[in-house]
Amino acid sequence: MNFKTALLTTAAVALIVGTANAKDFTGSLFLPSKGEVLSNTSVDLSRTKYKGGFVAKDFSASEELTYGVTDNLSVYGSILNYFDFDKVTNREYNNDHNFAYELGVKYNHSFGRVLTQVALGYETYQPVSWYGHRYMDDNEWEKRINVEGQLGYALDNGWTPYATISADSYVDTKDRQIDYSIFAGVHKSCDKVAVDTGLRYEFNTDNGANTNMVYWQAEVNYFVTDKVAVGVHGDYYLGGSYNHEIKYDTTVGAQLKVLF
Repeated sequence: MNFKTALLTTAAVALIVGTANAKDFTGSLFLPSKGEVLSNTSVDLSRTKYKGGFVAKDFSASEELTYGVTDNLSVYGSILNYFDFDKVTNREYNNDHNFAYELGVKYNHSFGRVLTQVALGYETYQPVSWYGHRYMDDNEWEKRINVEGQLGYALDNGWTPYATISADSYVDTKDRQIDYSIFAGVHKSCDKVAVDTGLRYEFNTDNGANTNMVYWQAEVNYFVTDKVAVGVHGDYYLGGSYNHEIKYDTTVGAQLKVLF
């Protein structure tokens, strides 16, 4: 049984059975209460095989901390690192210390069962550190701004269908493109398991030549305790404007989430 089949099977079981969890902190609409901290540690392995035979491989790890300023307002910071391991990656980087940093703020507001969230983030990384030389343009540090909005509806028994739209772009690059992502799916909270699954549509404005890609994605978490959850996640390319180039594109990963 491959990862895609296993994740689909686990997600289906979790969606069908189980009672609502008292406090599910694994969903994207969740924010920690005032004074609480949510830690999300993740590792990811991605592979893209092109029809010409080339396989692009990346391995990364990240840590994100979200702090509740109030019950509805949180600030977050994350650090991401792309490794340069032999055979696991394409060895395209200068070393194993290829960091990207992000800071941002998130705000939740509910209207009865209707849940909303808006977020603003700032991300930066240093290309010369990653590649050993300047890359893309002459900027010492690349900087990106991303904005995101979410809308969900809390149904009975732990069901929350929701949608997310986000946009991000470099802020100091000439003729910069804007990358968009739209996700529609459902989050299901059970007694010991929470699952999140849906479809993601990505497109951009690359000098007017828009591209588009559709992915199925899913995440399954198991509550070890009321404050600790471990899980797996992944996505799989279903189709889009790169059909003539891509044979498959997939990401698999694991995460540890802890609420302090």
